[in-house]
Amino acid sequence: MKLLSFIAAAIIFTTGCASVNSLSVTQIPAKRDKIVKSQASKLIFLAFNFDNDFVEQVTDDLKSQCPNGKVSGILTKDETILYFLFFVYKKQVTVTGYCDMGKA
Repeated sequence: MKLLSFIAAAIIFTTGCASVNSLSVTQIPAKRDKIVKSQASKLIFLAFNFDNDFVEQVTDDLKSQCPNGKVSGILTKDETILYFLFFVYKKQVTVTGYCDMGKA
């Protein structure tokens, strides 16, 4: 009986879930030489999220990877990953694009 209780508790406390909330794609360029990618995430407790400022670092990171070019063909994923009985979750934004050095 103790083993069964332990297994049930272990399953409850180690379960999680992940979902993609939105996915957007811009027009993919014909010339795809350099791939740029950035990711930002934030842990949120008890669903108290007061800002989404963590996403701004993605833009700065993409600009630093393509300083003299234009980023296009952008794929954006907004994901939610739930942990520990859904009291803690992580918002994660992943952006992938192509750096076109021919255009400024």
